[in-house]
Amino acid sequence: MDKIHIIIPVFDGWKQTKTCLDALRASTYPSLEIIVVNHGSDEEIKEALPTQYPEILITRGEPSLWWAGATNLGVRAAISRGAKQIMLLNHDCYVEPDMIKRIAAHAERTPDALIAPVPFDYATRQLLAVTSETCFLLGFPTLTLPGKVRYLGQARLLPTRLIMGGRGVLIPASAFERVGLLDEVNLPSYYADFDFFLRCRSRGIRLFIAADARVYVDDTRTTFARNLEEMSFKDFLQTLAVPRSHRNIRDLTTIFKFHYPIKGLYHVGVALNIFRYFVIYLWKRARRSFSCLA
Repeated sequence: MDKIHIIIPVFDGWKQTKTCLDALRASTYPSLEIIVVNHGSDEEIKEALPTQYPEILITRGEPSLWWAGATNLGVRAAISRGAKQIMLLNHDCYVEPDMIKRIAAHAERTPDALIAPVPFDYATRQLLAVTSETCFLLGFPTLTLPGKVRYLGQARLLPTRLIMGGRGVLIPASAFERVGLLDEVNLPSYYADFDFFLRCRSRGIRLFIAADARVYVDDTRTTFARNLEEMSFKDFLQTLAVPRSHRNIRDLTTIFKFHYPIKGLYHVGVALNIFRYFVIYLWKRARRSFSCLA
């Protein structure tokens, strides 16, 4: 079996990073090389990584890299080491022992494809999504679809039009050669993964979900824009501006500009996206207020 190079960008969050690495240690896949790109200033991570996990390769990066730049740094390191298969794994995603082995088996039968596991919530163990779609025209850069649940656990690949980020997606190195790396200049924080997967699809590279492979996602610290019902209106407006929020207008505008189906009208898609979140925010705040009164 080909050696799989796993890229894990880490900015902070030692507890999650440790859980992620412990899960990889328990993997049944026999040939892994783990590259942790430490681009933060967390002293605990800096000191603990080489002592507790001497088997991993640590690459240092600047905090200004954000997620896309740090991931690219790891991908370049993997390719320079002769990588044929590269897996993108966020530090808050935890693989099941057989996950990588099952995805690798699918990849052997389906070369040149991108294959991701099925994501589950780490706390609740509930299914997050099976396949995903986009609908830029109506303001949706991604739509998670819970369908095809009947196939879960079966050794089969489910076609998908979009893969949800760095949650254990296996990518042949040849895909980076054909499409290029993540766009760390225009999309440094959010949506660089969506843009990359959409570019792959446009070049004829197929995207799949492995129905028999699971990853658990601990997204409690993933984005600043969580728990809308607990935010003040000022905090909600801030989520439209700060880079740590997946609703920041800068990144939203860029991804819509690149992929909106009607060229020149991408601002319509951005406006629809923001309007939708305004409605969701107001609805959740109203529901919370009524529940408190009751």
